[in-house]
Amino acid sequence: MSRTENNRTKTKKRVRIKYRRAAILLSLLILVIFTAVSVITASAGAGSSYDRSLMTGIGDPNAKAPDIKAQSAALYSLDLDRMVYEKNADYMLAPYSITKLLTCYLALENLDPDEEVTISKTACVELEDGMMMELEPGERIKVIDLVYAAMMMSANDGATALGEAVSGDIKSFSDLMNKTVQEWGCESTHFVNANGWDDRDHYTTARDMAIIAKNCLGNEKLKEISLQKKYTVPATNKSKPLFMINALLKTMNANGLITGGKTGSWTEDKCSIAFEFRDGSISGVVVLLEDDQKNRPKDAVKLMAFSHKVTPGFRVTKKGDEVCEAWVKHGKKTRVKLLADRQTAAYPKTESEKSIKVKTNVNKLKAPLRKGDRAGTYTVYANGQAVSKGRLLVAEDVEKGLPLSYLYISDHSSLLLAVVIALIIILGCLLQAADNKREMKRRTANQRRARAAKH
Repeated sequence: MSRTENNRTKTKKRVRIKYRRAAILLSLLILVIFTAVSVITASAGAGSSYDRSLMTGIGDPNAKAPDIKAQSAALYSLDLDRMVYEKNADYMLAPYSITKLLTCYLALENLDPDEEVTISKTACVELEDGMMMELEPGERIKVIDLVYAAMMMSANDGATALGEAVSGDIKSFSDLMNKTVQEWGCESTHFVNANGWDDRDHYTTARDMAIIAKNCLGNEKLKEISLQKKYTVPATNKSKPLFMINALLKTMNANGLITGGKTGSWTEDKCSIAFEFRDGSISGVVVLLEDDQKNRPKDAVKLMAFSHKVTPGFRVTKKGDEVCEAWVKHGKKTRVKLLADRQTAAYPKTESEKSIKVKTNVNKLKAPLRKGDRAGTYTVYANGQAVSKGRLLVAEDVEKGLPLSYLYISDHSSLLLAVVIALIIILGCLLQAADNKREMKRRTANQRRARAAKH
């Protein structure tokens, strides 16, 4: 064999590919990459994010309003921070005892609740047919007890005593009341007393009163007191303990929807109410002026129900919606869809879908799983606040899977991976066999040439 031919043979040996080994290495590399991607992806997050395609617009500003018997009414959306329904909302009418919302608010904002005040003769003036604590001149009583009495039993003498405790006299306190509501933007309201006693110069509108109620019930203590079922004012230096029940809760049986408020009345045909409510994902303020005792609770319930129809917003989930997916360890399937357990809605001030955020908090799931198993929670945010929450439920049964399912590789993917690796190894073996056959032919040819050269 010549030197040139020998060098060519050596070169071919150096670049020869070992197909079988390459196939095995490639198979191992695919397995490692596939496993790493599955494990890293599953570890990075237990589940996917909320499916925003589920979000749909709800609420029609032009929805037909219910028949309201009150002469004047307002439905104020706390979510949108504006009126969504009104009936004669700018009529100037008597508020009656819902005035006490503002009186008690100013008392809690300006006085120490545990401060003991001395009752004046003015506060003890008898008001015909008005609710009274029967306070006596010189009686010493705590501010907080007067607030409970004014809110729960609508005590007129208690409200007057609070006004005097804040400002010294009712004229000065009325000035403070008017100044306060003017700062809140209420231009059609004027107060001349602390208890809402009927007076031609004491008036408001449903529009203004909705704003007043919203601001007053921003005081959490006042809101809490307005929902107290019963309370006993302790004995004082001149009176025995006084037990009272809540007039608002006695008037309104709204299944826990009311979150604070106050009733008012002059006669059975002249009633008022101002309250805050939350019904599922929606919250608002209802004001009724010049209603009657029979229809007041009916009108209130109608407006709470109407809030869902008239307030523009978005339905975020329906019960049974497939809202996201989650990883499952050691399951035949390593991804499972999760369902919402209830209907939720959101009412962003911008009235834009982009203002709604949904945060899913998915548990670490491991097979076996059953349809309906709890898999985590979700929280709906609007206006920067959480407005609704729900549970995530497993959408289908998931049985235990093959060994690779411990690494979040489903049985289907495991079988597919096994087929791919098998094909690669088979192809490598075939290529290796073909290469060996060609190499054998080359060696045989070289041997023949070598023998020929010797002869």
